[in-house]
Amino acid sequence: MAVKKRKNTKYYAKTKVSKGTSAQRGTLVLLAVFLSLVALFGVYQVLTFTGSLFLSRNPFFELKNIEIRSDGRLSSSRLAEYAKLKVGGNIFAIDFDELRSNLKAVPLVESVRIRRKLPDTLVVDVVERVAAAQIQWKWRAVPFLVDRNGIVLPTTRSGQALPLIKGIKLDQLRPGEQIADAGVRYALDILSACDDLGLSSQLSFKQFDLRYPDYINATLTDGISARFPRHSASNKVVRLAATLQVARERGLRVKTVDLVPEGLNTPVVEY
Repeated sequence: MAVKKRKNTKYYAKTKVSKGTSAQRGTLVLLAVFLSLVALFGVYQVLTFTGSLFLSRNPFFELKNIEIRSDGRLSSSRLAEYAKLKVGGNIFAIDFDELRSNLKAVPLVESVRIRRKLPDTLVVDVVERVAAAQIQWKWRAVPFLVDRNGIVLPTTRSGQALPLIKGIKLDQLRPGEQIADAGVRYALDILSACDDLGLSSQLSFKQFDLRYPDYINATLTDGISARFPRHSASNKVVRLAATLQVARERGLRVKTVDLVPEGLNTPVVEY
């Protein structure tokens, strides 16, 4: 007779969890999370207080020396006045953000780097803005200087040799403000492209005329006139340098270069 195989049957007990038990577990979880946060906050406060005892309240870290250095014409004593820095106090109690804000309020200051030299010295390195051009912003008004980002700078005698941007009219212009005019920004882009591409020795600009809506008329120091469209500054600067190089190699005397038309062949007018 054939023996019947028994089937192994597994039985699972069904357990019902009441709504009250589930809610109680959720409350316990929230309570545990809350207590963990409270504990972490307490640890943070203890560490902060302990750190202040060893750092910001420690007389060993008293500020005794201030080293302020600039790559431009602002003196260390003048920068210290702007920064409102004095010896004394704790070196870790100095607010770097406030110090940086005080210095960057000066129109000539472009960036500030601050670091501590333990135990008692604060080092501040200032990078000043460099004038890139003059702005003739109003008829018969003394031109202001601007850096490559369009920030207005005080006038200097040496700045009178920089390229002059004209053909715009502004009601007010104060040092520290940034000029938003698109034509001014494009003229500055042309000058920046010359520096970045190493073409400043080949292309020396005298002025930029912004009176025309579709293009900018630039005049080089050797009298050559170049007409720029109001886009693609780097590309047009390269085309201008290449055109003038070919003209010199061929012995041509160039009067005007029109960079507005697209294409490799730039029209050149001889005289």
